[in-house]
Amino acid sequence: MLYKLKIYLIFFLVLIHTSSSYSQTFDQKINQIRGEIIKDDLKSAISLLKKIEIQSDSEQEKIDLLFGDIYLKINKLQKAEDYYQKTFFTSSDEIESLTYIGLAEIRLLQGKLNDAINYSEKSIKKNSLNIRPKIILAIAKTRIGEAEEGIKILNDLYDNRKDADVALAISDYYSSFDDNKQSIKILEDFIKRDPKNIKILDQLASLHLINGDKVKAIEYKLKVYKYFDFIGNKKKRDEAKSWILSVDPKYFDKPVKVKKKEKEDQKEYEEEEISNYDDKKITPYYEDFAFAPNAHGSGFIVGNGKFVITNFHVIEGAKRVAVRNGIGKVSNAEVAAISKDYDLAILKLKKPYPKKFSINSKDFVTPKAGEDVISIGYPGIGITFEQPTITQGIISKVFDDKLGIFLTTAAINSGNSGGPIFNLKGKLVGVSFATLDKKKFLEEEGQIPTDMGYAIKSDMIKEVFKHKKGVPVKSVSYDKAQIYEKMLPSIALVVVDLGEKK
Repeated sequence: MLYKLKIYLIFFLVLIHTSSSYSQTFDQKINQIRGEIIKDDLKSAISLLKKIEIQSDSEQEKIDLLFGDIYLKINKLQKAEDYYQKTFFTSSDEIESLTYIGLAEIRLLQGKLNDAINYSEKSIKKNSLNIRPKIILAIAKTRIGEAEEGIKILNDLYDNRKDADVALAISDYYSSFDDNKQSIKILEDFIKRDPKNIKILDQLASLHLINGDKVKAIEYKLKVYKYFDFIGNKKKRDEAKSWILSVDPKYFDKPVKVKKKEKEDQKEYEEEEISNYDDKKITPYYEDFAFAPNAHGSGFIVGNGKFVITNFHVIEGAKRVAVRNGIGKVSNAEVAAISKDYDLAILKLKKPYPKKFSINSKDFVTPKAGEDVISIGYPGIGITFEQPTITQGIISKVFDDKLGIFLTTAAINSGNSGGPIFNLKGKLVGVSFATLDKKKFLEEEGQIPTDMGYAIKSDMIKEVFKHKKGVPVKSVSYDKAQIYEKMLPSIALVVVDLGEKK
């Protein structure tokens, strides 16, 4: 009897060890695939996924989550959602929480901000330790004009855990108020603790370029270039190299001393792995611009998707111009017409957008004093402002037609310049701008203007530019989030390369 008991005990221990060993092996494979996704090597990730043997429903759920993350990363949102939906039939709060994160990310990309907020909150309820849903919640709040609540969430997160995505989002918040100095300080403080975080280095390169410091910009971008060269991601490496060359076309033709310094730097990467993307965040792919922008503004699509209207001062002196709409579609552009008097410009797109993205000239209406309005634009460029933000206010005063402007309480910062202003029926009433001819204003109105909240009447657009019709907007009332969702594909980020500053 004792002998049999020993046999059973040995068999039981072997069974436990085998099961444990298998589970560990599976998790190791999952972590390996996750690593490939994080490195943007999706081909390798998919190849590894196909080789995995699945032994249980819980393992299948983890696989479905990974496929969802992959499709989200390449912006195949419906495919991603299909895989996330498969994981709902689970008893695991952690898997359900991760599923809600994925769905929240999708809704954020689609501009469905109410849904993004809802899914984020559900994820937080399932697992309050996950940071990503809180970041999504903060971003969604910021985009619908609840910036104070958004920054409070981010600051609370940052106080409790120094996270790269949180630092980026806070940095963007300051950029949205034209405080680039504070925006850079946040990221440079972070980089002191984590000197090889690629996302932070990449954003610092963009911020320094916008500030006109090309040397610093290239210094940071070069580290990004070396990292992707080290891990063998040729696509990302070449994108970084093109960025550098657009800033300094002769950079890689520098003397041998530079090449030697680069070789020494390369040794660092062989000694220590970069702490890149350690938070396992999956970000959607956005097509890169063909050049490194050092200035930007906002705009909106008209003329059956062929044109973008913006401010003249946004593109003044531009060597090159490109636009990206609210869902990430990029097109190079050229200046087709300008009006210095009304600070307006129309850009002709080299790669037109679909007709349905175009705002119809029939939906340009005259602004009325006291009317509730919404301003949509890009006050910053980064994680938070990959898509436009929204601010709400009223029209406080409409000036006569000689000036062609009106005053609004909706906050307008420099990055908002050229962005559209809608009433709550989704009709376009004007164009935001952050500069004003004070001399002309004084002559016409007999008073010195303030520097905030001015916009160009939509009537002036009709008068200055004659463009083809787009898709009409139904005459119904919307809330802020609904207008944002509806207009998202029509809102353009306008970036420019000013070349060498004189």
